[in-house]
Amino acid sequence: MERMDQNKIWSKFKTGDKKAFESVYKLCIDDMYAYGLKLNPNKELVKDCIQQVFVDVYEHRNGISDPKNIKFYILKALKHAIYKRQKRENKKSHLEELSELEFRTAYNFEDKRIISEIDEQKQLLVKKALGSLSSKQREIMYLRFTLGLDYNEISDMAGIDHSSVRKQVYRSIKKLRSSEVFDDYKSIILFYSTLPFFN
Repeated sequence: MERMDQNKIWSKFKTGDKKAFESVYKLCIDDMYAYGLKLNPNKELVKDCIQQVFVDVYEHRNGISDPKNIKFYILKALKHAIYKRQKRENKKSHLEELSELEFRTAYNFEDKRIISEIDEQKQLLVKKALGSLSSKQREIMYLRFTLGLDYNEISDMAGIDHSSVRKQVYRSIKKLRSSEVFDDYKSIILFYSTLPFFN
């Protein structure tokens, strides 16, 4: 969706237009669910947080500044909601508080959208390669090449400065290229751009 179209939709959404709200929902819902599951594998918790984000955004829509990127704004709100929910549940169960969310790399290789036919051996190599990245690196690569966020948006989402985001992308690509499964930069980008959304 073009930035100009997003601005029009958001303006209508702030007036309470139901079709505009539906457009915002459709624009974000798949990526929200996918990203949420990468942060927490509990599907019901993720669904609850998604619902809460939309309720909060709708109820406070008049006080929200117009976002440059609707999807980025909603995804950031979801990450915050999941963090708060996990922190609250950890306190209830007397667990240590979270310092950050653990970004998971469970991908469903049976999904037809992923690179044609990945045999079992290659699946293991891919998982091993992704496992060599830190949680923060996995999140940054996902945000950059699967969700298409720019470096400034990723910086805001991941809580690190712009230059650090670029360094982490470079280091992640370097790590993946040294693995047995990714031959070059193009193959890494192709992999991330064709990732299935759901676990």
